[in-house]
Amino acid sequence: MRFKLEYQLLARSAKDFRLLTMGSALKRQRPNESLELTNLVKKVRTRSILETQDDFEECVLVWLDASLTYNDDWTEEFNHAREIIQNLKIFDKLNDCVNFMKMIVNDKIFLIVSHQFAQSICVIKSELRFLASIYVYCGDSLPLPQLTQFETWAKENEPIIAGVYTNLTDCFAQLTKDVHDICDHDSIPMTFLSPQLKSMTLKQASPFLIFQLFLRNILFNLPKPTTNQDKQRVFRSCLFYYAENEKRTEEITHFEQHYESAAAIDWYLRAKFLSRLLHKASQTMNFALLFNYNFVLQDLQQIMNEKAIISSTEIFYRAQNLNADDLYRLRTNLKGIISINSYLDLCKTSTQAINEVSLTSNTLETALYHFSLNHSYIPISDEKVLLTIGSAFRIEHIGMEMDGIWHVHLNLLTKEEVNSQMEVFLKDIDQLSHEMLTIGLIWDKLKQSTKADRFYRLLIDHLSKDNIETASICNYAGVMTRVKCQYTSALMYHQQALQIYKKQNDNGSSFAEEIDRTYVQLALVYQESGDMSRAIQYFQLASKLGEEIFNYLGEIYRNLEEFNMAQNYYQKTNFYNNISLCYIYQRMFPQALIEMKKESPAISYINLGFYHQLRKEYSTALIFFEKALEAVKDQHPLDTAMIHSYLGLLHCDRRQWLLSLRHYEQALDLYKRHLITNHPTIALIHDGLGTLYLTKGEFRAAQREFERCLELQLRVLPENHPDIAGTYNNLGGVFNEMGQYDEALLYHYEALAIASAILPAEHSDTKLYKHNVTETKRKLS
Repeated sequence: MRFKLEYQLLARSAKDFRLLTMGSALKRQRPNESLELTNLVKKVRTRSILETQDDFEECVLVWLDASLTYNDDWTEEFNHAREIIQNLKIFDKLNDCVNFMKMIVNDKIFLIVSHQFAQSICVIKSELRFLASIYVYCGDSLPLPQLTQFETWAKENEPIIAGVYTNLTDCFAQLTKDVHDICDHDSIPMTFLSPQLKSMTLKQASPFLIFQLFLRNILFNLPKPTTNQDKQRVFRSCLFYYAENEKRTEEITHFEQHYESAAAIDWYLRAKFLSRLLHKASQTMNFALLFNYNFVLQDLQQIMNEKAIISSTEIFYRAQNLNADDLYRLRTNLKGIISINSYLDLCKTSTQAINEVSLTSNTLETALYHFSLNHSYIPISDEKVLLTIGSAFRIEHIGMEMDGIWHVHLNLLTKEEVNSQMEVFLKDIDQLSHEMLTIGLIWDKLKQSTKADRFYRLLIDHLSKDNIETASICNYAGVMTRVKCQYTSALMYHQQALQIYKKQNDNGSSFAEEIDRTYVQLALVYQESGDMSRAIQYFQLASKLGEEIFNYLGEIYRNLEEFNMAQNYYQKTNFYNNISLCYIYQRMFPQALIEMKKESPAISYINLGFYHQLRKEYSTALIFFEKALEAVKDQHPLDTAMIHSYLGLLHCDRRQWLLSLRHYEQALDLYKRHLITNHPTIALIHDGLGTLYLTKGEFRAAQREFERCLELQLRVLPENHPDIAGTYNNLGGVFNEMGQYDEALLYHYEALAIASAILPAEHSDTKLYKHNVTETKRKLS
C-alpha cells in the first residue's frame, strides 16, 4: 500500500498571511412543568437574561412563590413588576429558581420570595454572587404573631432582606427605590488596567482595551441612521423587548418621534430605557446595541466637543454603593487606571453627591469618587457637570475616612498617556489589518472566534455601503476569516469589497488595482477551499499584477502536476526555489540542484532537506532541516512548527520512532497555541502521527489519529477537498493492513470519488486511489 505525503514551503508577506504544512497534494493557506417564564400567560412576553444580545437592562427580577396562580389579578401584578424591571422570571420551585440565579453573571438580582422559601434562600445567599436584595412577600397568609416573629428574625439576621411585606404596593415601592439606587444611579460601567501591567494578561486587559478602541477607532466613524428603514431597525428590537410594558413602550415611541440631536443630553439623562440600555451595552460590550444607538453617543460627544472646557484642575464628586466584589476590584487596582465607560453626571460638592445615594444598606459599602478634572467635561446645571465617555483616570488613593465612606481620588489622564499604556498590549496584535478591526483581532488572539466573527459582521453591516474605506475593511475581514478557514464568510466579504470598488470605478474613479487585489483575495479563498478552476480564473483576472500572480498560478499548476505550465509561470518570476520544487516533484534531481544554487542558502535549506530525503540520504537531509529550524527558532513559531513536522516525517522514514513522535508533538503544541482550535494544519499533524503509527504497525493508534484528522478537516473544509480525499485514502490503508477489506474499500472509493471530481485524470493522487481500489477489490475476491 502506498501513501502520498507532500511537502510545502512557507511564504509570508505583509499583504497575505499564509500557513504552509506537510501532508497534502495541494498547498494550504489557512490559516419543565414549573412556572419558569415559559408558562406565563400569553400576554406576558419574556426574554432570557442569558440572551445578552436582547437583554437591555442590568437587573433581573426573580419571583419565587409556590402559591402563584395565573389569573387577571396576578397578570396585572406581573405587568406592574415589569414596569420596574423588565426582566421578570417567575418560579414555583426552589431548585429551579436557585439554579437560574447561579447562572446569572454581572446583572443585579432582585428577589421577591414567599416566606416559605425565604430562610432556604438565605442559607445559600453566599452562592448567589449577584443577589442584590430580597423582598419577602407574605400576603395575608401569616397570623400576626408569626408575621411579627418573622420580621424580627429578618431584621436581626438577614441584612440582605429589604423588608417583609403583606401587600405588593409597599413591596413595589421599596423595589422601585432600590432599583433606582442600585441599577440607575450606582451603575457605572468601568474597566481597569492593573498597575502591574507586565503581569497583566491580554485577556485581563481586554475589556479596557476593547472599549477604548471602540471609542477611538469606530464610534465616531459610523454613519448615523438616515432613512426610515434604518431608524425602524434601531428601535425594532427595543420595542419587541418591551412589547408588553406599556410604560416603556410609550417612552420609546416618544423618543423615536421627538428625539433631537441638540437635546441629546436631556434625553440621555431622563429616558430610563435609554440610559439602562447604553449602560448595559457598555458593561457587556454589546456591540449590536452600541452600533444601533451610536447616533445618541455621537450627538452627546458633539455637544461635549462644542462646549468643552479646558481649565485649571477642579474637583467634582460622585457617590456610589458598591458590593464587596466591586470594592475589592477597585482597591486591588490602586495606582492603576480606571475607564468610566458612560457619560456620567458629577456633582460640584461632596455633600450633594452623598445625598444622592442611600446610606441605609447593610450589605453595600459607599464610595465617594473625587474626580480631578481640567478637561473632558461640560457644565449641565449650576450643580452638575457631565463627564465624557471613556475618560480614564489614575487611581491615586483609596481609604475609608471618619465618615465611614470610602474616598477614591482619581486624576484624569491625557489621551497620549492612555495610548501608551494600551500599546503595551497592542504591540503583540497583528497591526497589518485596518484599525477598525483591532477589536476582532483581540478576540481572535484570545481564541474567542465567535465574538470576533459577530463583531466583523456587525461592523460591516453598519458601515456605508458606498464608501471605499468600507471596501478596504471588507477585504481585511475576508483575509482574517480565510485564515480561520471560514471560506463562505471570506467570499462574502471579498464580494462586498469588489462590488463597492466596481461601482466607484464605473462612476469615473480609478480603482483598477484595488479590483485586481480583490480578485487575488477571492482566488486565494477558492484555492484554499480546493476549487482550483475558480482560483485560476480569478488569478488570471489579476494577471496585470505580474510576478506575484505568476507565482500563485505556478503553485496551482505544480500541485495539479501540470509541471510545464507551472514552470512557464515560475520562469516569469525570480523564485528559483519554486522551479526547483517542480524538478524535485518529478524526481529530476540534477536540475533541481542547479535551480537551488541560484537562491540564498537560507531559502534553500528546506528544499535541500526534501531533496536528500527523497534520495534516502537521511543524514544529509537532517542537517539541512536542522539548519532551517535554527534559522527560524524563537522568531516564527508557525515556521518552527512546520519544520518540526518535517523532522517528524524524516525520523519516521529513518524508523526513529521516539524522535519522530517528539517532533510531531512539538509541532502540535505550537500549532495549538497559535492557531484556532479546528485549523486544518492541526489535522495534518494527526495525519503525520497516523503515518508514524501505521509505519510502526500500530494500526489501532494509526486509525485513531487519521480519524482525528478527518474529524477536524470535515469541520472546516469542503467535503470534496483534496486533503479529505488523502485522509480517506490513509484510513483505507489502515483497514487494509488490518485485513478489513470491506471497510477499506469504502474509504478508497470515497478518496477516488473526490479526486476524480477535482483533479486531472493523470494526477498521481488519482492514479494512486484507483490503484488502491483495484488492489483492495483483488484482496476481497
